[in-house]
Amino acid sequence: VVYMQFHVIVAGNLYWVGGPLGWNLRSDPKAYALWSGQQKFKITDVLAFNFTTGKDSVAEVKEKAYYACDIKNPVRLETQGPDRFTLMTPGSHFFICTKYDHCQRGQRFVANVTPS
Repeated sequence: VVYMQFHVIVAGNLYWVGGPLGWNLRSDPKAYALWSGQQKFKITDVLAFNFTTGKDSVAEVKEKAYYACDIKNPVRLETQGPDRFTLMTPGSHFFICTKYDHCQRGQRFVANVTPS
């Protein structure tokens, strides 16, 4: 007798962070906050970060690190673009760019995730 168990995760919606301009430093420091405020993220949705390797990066960080733009202990760090993050838990997820002063200049946002 062979017993096999499969876990299937169905992907939700795909969101290209920042829309057609992608994940990069903008002249408007509120651009990503405005963009994320217009989205309705749910569990299994996928955030796609379109950026050039070496020019930008993306890190998921804790709330305190988000507000301080602290890049020392990220939850997850991706330096090779483009990349994707699947939102697997409800609540607030905090994303920043770790390059230079990009976070301080507005390349960050909060994804507020609701249950599916």
